[in-house]
Amino acid sequence: MKKIVSRFFLTLAFATSALLFTGCATKRGEVALQVPASNVETAPSNGKHVYINSVVDKRIFEVKPPEPSTPSLDPSEAQNDAIKARAVGRKRNGYGMALGDILLNENQSVSSVIKDSLGEALTDKGYNVIKTKEQITPQTYIADVKIIKFWSWMNMGFWALTISCEIETDIEFKQEGKPKTYNLHVKAADSFQTGMESNYIEVMQKALKEYVSQAKKEITE
Repeated sequence: MKKIVSRFFLTLAFATSALLFTGCATKRGEVALQVPASNVETAPSNGKHVYINSVVDKRIFEVKPPEPSTPSLDPSEAQNDAIKARAVGRKRNGYGMALGDILLNENQSVSSVIKDSLGEALTDKGYNVIKTKEQITPQTYIADVKIIKFWSWMNMGFWALTISCEIETDIEFKQEGKPKTYNLHVKAADSFQTGMESNYIEVMQKALKEYVSQAKKEITE
């Protein structure tokens, strides 16, 4: 009898915590991300110019992937390239079942967030980030970016959940046909009591901040 009661309360506790942790997760939601601003004064100009030529989203989405860290979309919602370009996460319930998607708002895409973040990092390094191809000269550095990973997901624990965000890009950085390739790979994670969208935003912002920091350290001519 004691075992039955114990199991009952254990199940009840888990169900209650699962409901508490999950928050409102059944519907597709939209979020906005802020490009991390530097905490220091802008570095003096190094006299060099850079043009971010392309940012290509190479992420692969799967249907019912075995791991929540793999991008996927709610099959009951609209799915097309425009939606995938804005998708940054998938909500889950207390049992780990995938639910509603997390999209960037219509004014943002994963590519635009990465482009703006990389531009911030290069500006902080003293580069003049030019905006149009007409400004390119033979001395201009050209950056081409491939997004390998940009995804946020939730893993359940018994008394808390963990939200993670992973970002990975390959950047080809060249001047006059002399390319260098940089792989930037960052991950942020934190524990929460709920799976609210605001918690996903907090972790994604941490990952973006680390991405900008790593870009500033790693990219050299």
